[in-house]
Amino acid sequence: PPKRTRLAEKPRAGTCALADRIARCAIDAYAAQRASCGVDVAEFPVRTVLAAFILRDDARDSLRVLSLGVGTKTLGRYACTTGRALVDCHAEVLARRGLKKFLLRDARAALRGGDANDGSVVVRTREGDVKVKDGLSLHLYVSSAPCGNACVRRWAKGRSTKRRDELGTSSAPSEPHETLSRSATDAGQVALCVKVIKASKDKDVPEVLRDMVTRGELAAGTAPARGDGDEALTCSDKLCVWNVVGYQGALLRRFMREPLYVETITIGRKFSEPHLCRAMCCRVDGFRSSCGGFATTHPALMETAVVFDDVPMDVEEGAVFENPFAMIWCDGDDAAEALNGKTGTFLHEDASAPSTSKAALYELYLSLLGEDVGDSPTFTLEAYARAKREADEKYDAAKTELFEHPKMFEPRRGFDGWHEKKSKRWSGYKRTASRN
Repeated sequence: PPKRTRLAEKPRAGTCALADRIARCAIDAYAAQRASCGVDVAEFPVRTVLAAFILRDDARDSLRVLSLGVGTKTLGRYACTTGRALVDCHAEVLARRGLKKFLLRDARAALRGGDANDGSVVVRTREGDVKVKDGLSLHLYVSSAPCGNACVRRWAKGRSTKRRDELGTSSAPSEPHETLSRSATDAGQVALCVKVIKASKDKDVPEVLRDMVTRGELAAGTAPARGDGDEALTCSDKLCVWNVVGYQGALLRRFMREPLYVETITIGRKFSEPHLCRAMCCRVDGFRSSCGGFATTHPALMETAVVFDDVPMDVEEGAVFENPFAMIWCDGDDAAEALNGKTGTFLHEDASAPSTSKAALYELYLSLLGEDVGDSPTFTLEAYARAKREADEKYDAAKTELFEHPKMFEPRRGFDGWHEKKSKRWSGYKRTASRN
């Protein structure tokens, strides 16, 4: 008998026109950049996830994609010691790496005295730092709810999105998020999770994880964070951290003294506002770093009616994300980079490093410092971690303080927190050798 199919994305109302504009801007940019990456159409995945950072010029009411990422695979935090491969190729992480590259290049141009043209985002200050131009705001689009906590449908009642036509074409919802009732922290309501790396799709899931998924306390494909594994934090957790310390990254903090936050997050598939509020920001509500300068932000969370995946789906199989294809691009690139998400290297060759790898971003950072990259020492993870700490010790301290806070990411009963030292020193969610 013929296979039964259904729409990959059910029709949905969407929050407002701005959410739809943001989604369309991101999807159009992806369509344009697919043609630039030199990959045969047959190699593109049928199912994938797209994420993009969009800049809005408030005065002109114009939208522009600064970076985008496509992908669903990861290979673990310690899988590459050379810094030349990307260890997490989920779309949100790739888009943010592209954003960091864009901002580092833009800051370099500003610090070298270049004219602040219409395409630049940052300008040099009187103090010699850089800041985002007035009247610009940053927005994030993700075609599906981020993996991890945002996909856990417990501890809150979902509700259908009501279209807010009264917001017009340029406004986002401004209502404050409801206070989170921390009623199930023992079951992992606010806990950090990691992405599970399976050798194959047929590999059995451990019974303890399977039971948590069955009870609805854990998203499929994730595991409770223990602080000693090789896996990377889920995208829900990373986004939650960035909504506290900013999206600009550690290295740029040497030149950009104000954290860069997103004003809105627009989601396509699997949008559920109360669960997204918990995952993205409300589980760390009220956090403020003791050194000042960093505090929890609550971006407007919006659903888009714009469909990203319009290919019918097999009813029995559901959504299958087996293709390792990943892609990354940022404004200013000649072409998008096609990657293998399971190796973190280029799709058809692994001799050269992607331009958003740790090694490449470190080299870009050194050029901002005015160092001759050709004479710089060979990249090491230790040197990279040290540069991130020294770029802004307050940033490093704020991340550590966030992870060590007894309530912010309170671990589920029976599991250690992500911050447990395990004979190593933790710096944010990157583990580094002890300085003792």
